[in-house]
Amino acid sequence: MTTIVLIPGAMHGAWVFEPLLAELSERGLTAVAVDLPSSSADTASIGSLTDDVDAIRAAVADIDGPVVLAAHSYGGVPARAAAGTIESVRGLVMIAAFALPVGASLLQAQGGEFPPSYERSADGRGVKIGDIAETIYSGVPQDVVERALPRVQWQSVESFTQPAPAEPGPDVTVTTVIATEDKALPADQQRQWAEASDAQVSVASGHSPHVSHPGVVADAIADTVRRVDAAS
Repeated sequence: MTTIVLIPGAMHGAWVFEPLLAELSERGLTAVAVDLPSSSADTASIGSLTDDVDAIRAAVADIDGPVVLAAHSYGGVPARAAAGTIESVRGLVMIAAFALPVGASLLQAQGGEFPPSYERSADGRGVKIGDIAETIYSGVPQDVVERALPRVQWQSVESFTQPAPAEPGPDVTVTTVIATEDKALPADQQRQWAEASDAQVSVASGHSPHVSHPGVVADAIADTVRRVDAAS
């Protein structure tokens, strides 16, 4: 049986996938969501991109059988690295995610410096998006946004500046979910990265389609699982 591992974007934890987990469960799919060390309320102990890859590796190590990783936004960076280095990872779903080439950093992809709207922690080790409701949660119902905002944490500066260490090989089935109304990651950039994917799904969503359109994302993941199972 193929297991799905959900990987959150910057400043978020496993909690953000609650709507998607429910949809996957309805489809009879087995899924777990992980927290990444690079997102934390405590910047003194905040992790790096390397720590995130290690966290994904640890989660996958506890799973028997093939794995499909499904990653949102920044989570696509450690997910691609994990997919390129863990043999049991057979599929990858990129949900409005950064498909950086090896050697590039997330900060480079954003122009080399943090946008003016970003807030910096007192020790300089963490950042938060100041206009998160508008950029990350565009198109999400207001009551859902209000419940989510207090749970947003610091994201480590190091995770933005470390270069992407690896990428999936040709034996990993890749699906890209393109958010066509994304205000954080332009849809044109998503489409460009998606050209190397095995399948593409477009959804009229802002940057968080797993929250605003969890059924569409669940269908894309389910299709990827079917293709992985067929190839096994």
